[in-house]
Amino acid sequence: MKILYALLLTFILAMAGCSGDKVNLSSLKPAATRTVGKLTIVLLNKSGELMQGQNEFVVQFKDDQGQPADVGDVQIGSSMSMPSMAPMSGDSELTPTGQIGIYKVTSNFAMSGAWHFTLSWNGPYGQGHTTFNSNVR
Repeated sequence: MKILYALLLTFILAMAGCSGDKVNLSSLKPAATRTVGKLTIVLLNKSGELMQGQNEFVVQFKDDQGQPADVGDVQIGSSMSMPSMAPMSGDSELTPTGQIGIYKVTSNFAMSGAWHFTLSWNGPYGQGHTTFNSNVR
């Protein structure tokens, strides 16, 4: 009987740990949207705008039916063009949430202005990429 209780407790704790990174999309607003083939990619955050400094946002992949899409491995990059200088790179880190097609991103934008984002993926929907141009306030 003790083994059964131990297994049940282990299962409950494991399930609680799995739900820690879940994203509630209903509380987020779209900041930018792109369609690539059968995929729609949306950048979302609480305000619908990206701000100078530390930002947290979500990248969501949906199929042509509007359902979450597993795109496999995802990479993100961000940069800002600078007149007469090399582009400034943004510090962006993308983390899978455990939810199909949803990734958390933390970024630090040193300056406000026009930032360029590149997303690439490789998985069940093949290899793909898209770009976003977003104004960071």
